[in-house]
Amino acid sequence: MQAQDSRILFVTHSAGFRHGSIETARRVLAGMQGLQVTATEDLSFIRAPRLAGFDAVFFFTSGELALDAEQKRDLIEFVRAGKGFGGVHSATDTLYLWEDYGELIGGYFDGHPWTEPVTVRVDAPAHVTNFHLAASSFRILEEIYQFRAWDRSKVRVVLSLDPDSVDLSRPGVNRTDRDFALAWTRQFGAGRVYYNALGHFDETWLDPRFQRMIQGALVWLAQGKIADIPVLAPGALIDIPGSGLANAPAVEHAAPWPTESGGSQVTVNGAAAAIFRAAPQRLTVQIPYGLRLTGPANLAIQSAGSTLVWPAPVQAAAPVLVGRQAAGDVLVLYATGLGEVSPPVAAGTPAPAEPLSRTVSAHRVTVGGVSAEVLFSGLVPGIPALYQINIRRPEGTAADAPVEIVQ
Repeated sequence: MQAQDSRILFVTHSAGFRHGSIETARRVLAGMQGLQVTATEDLSFIRAPRLAGFDAVFFFTSGELALDAEQKRDLIEFVRAGKGFGGVHSATDTLYLWEDYGELIGGYFDGHPWTEPVTVRVDAPAHVTNFHLAASSFRILEEIYQFRAWDRSKVRVVLSLDPDSVDLSRPGVNRTDRDFALAWTRQFGAGRVYYNALGHFDETWLDPRFQRMIQGALVWLAQGKIADIPVLAPGALIDIPGSGLANAPAVEHAAPWPTESGGSQVTVNGAAAAIFRAAPQRLTVQIPYGLRLTGPANLAIQSAGSTLVWPAPVQAAAPVLVGRQAAGDVLVLYATGLGEVSPPVAAGTPAPAEPLSRTVSAHRVTVGGVSAEVLFSGLVPGIPALYQINIRRPEGTAADAPVEIVQ
């Protein structure tokens, strides 16, 4: 991943318990490519004139930090105005007497019943902090926090403890709902917040999985832009959620779709994507055909004078069924993401009626779990990015039976 001008203030002041892993954390963050990290114990950095030099503030702190009323106001306004704030591990064991801080970070530390190997669930695998993880869960030795003054409805949980991996009857377990979030994100005004409860041990900070989580978090906090990394397929119509993605109100374009809208452009391995819809918090684009299928693709978002590049996973197809209609024993299915077509069509342009552009790869379709005969698979003439599959409904299946398009 690449980030331009991502300036991070890493505050490691300990007014309570000081974690031995702080020095390792400082070294790890200092070595992260594309980030300019200023690590400090000096709380005077938290004043508006000095905060103006940073894109995000990241806490690995503890205890009641000696911040005056003006500093507290400046930090809140820094985030509310569109910047980033994050914290790791004991950042929730901080500033209990300042209620606005608890609201900002999302909750307060309420004990650590377990220090042992646990299973961590990946709740948001597409999020920029998690998309590198290959499985739906992973094992790690950590000091596991639980939280109070925390409300799942106010955050997006991206990691959580698998409650079946620990003893819930252990003394000190205060939650009874089996809901032990370990990392989350949220919007705060126009700004972004990320918290990760891991990080007690040096070994955690030296773990490449954790390092990529934190690097992704810092880039997202500083730059905004992409919140989730989509799976790319040739010709697919994808949504890219985030912030600051366009500098104009939401707009939908008539075909042919442009490659620039609202001051934003999207490229995949340098090839321009066609933009159907552009809004500050979401772009809907068509991935160019001819996408290389080996390894990840560089998905680049250019907006507001900066460029952010993420490696995105690639598949030959990413089928999404968007509609269907019956005509006797024939079902007509409409979908996106069915991959390459022949003859080729430029992204964002309507497909021709003569000759029809057919899908290069065959797709298996099931109706009610039964394989169906595919009569046609290709682009709908006159509309960009929309595919049509005609199938013969298997004998004995209902017209409204569930349909699945298999790659």
